[in-house]
Amino acid sequence: MFRRLLATAALAMSLVACSSLDGVEPPDESEPAPTSTSSAASEAPPEVVTTKATIGKVTGTFRPANRDQLRKRVVASMDAWIDAAYVAGDYPRTDFTDAFSTFSLGAERRAKRDTGLMSNATVGAKIDDVEVLERRLTIDVLAVNGQAAGVTVQVLLGLRLTGEIEREDRITGRVYMTYSESGWQVFGYDIERGQI
Repeated sequence: MFRRLLATAALAMSLVACSSLDGVEPPDESEPAPTSTSSAASEAPPEVVTTKATIGKVTGTFRPANRDQLRKRVVASMDAWIDAAYVAGDYPRTDFTDAFSTFSLGAERRAKRDTGLMSNATVGAKIDDVEVLERRLTIDVLAVNGQAAGVTVQVLLGLRLTGEIEREDRITGRVYMTYSESGWQVFGYDIERGQI
């Protein structure tokens, strides 16, 4: 990863240096431009995969005007878990202490016992990089008196792990959330993790 960044930076600097030279004739437009065989040019960085979230089933009365705000708030809490538990940070690493900041105390205690399932804690020291392949959430809403009282989030997360461990993992299942003073909080989950 570091070598790729250095190669990309060197290529960019050489292009800037060439474009600032005086007296250099522009290339003949009639001739095709030479193609680069540089590995830096052929190895584009992986595309950042953001969370795609939709509102699924709504039980009770919940105004459509409030759905987008709910979706954004739930995604913010879920992204905090997904990023800290699986995606963000410099690998190899063993520190996943912030992984469950949006969990209730009970759910956090349980998740810390399920670290191999709910985070990369058991493989973090043996991988160099994590690439997100897929990141989808479907938010089912339970509404009471026009307010969202709770949500069930269906999770689909695809990861490619590279390093000493080379594999693709899929994390699927459901996360149960309720609203607290600090925002939407996970109070339970039913998650599975397997290799693709």
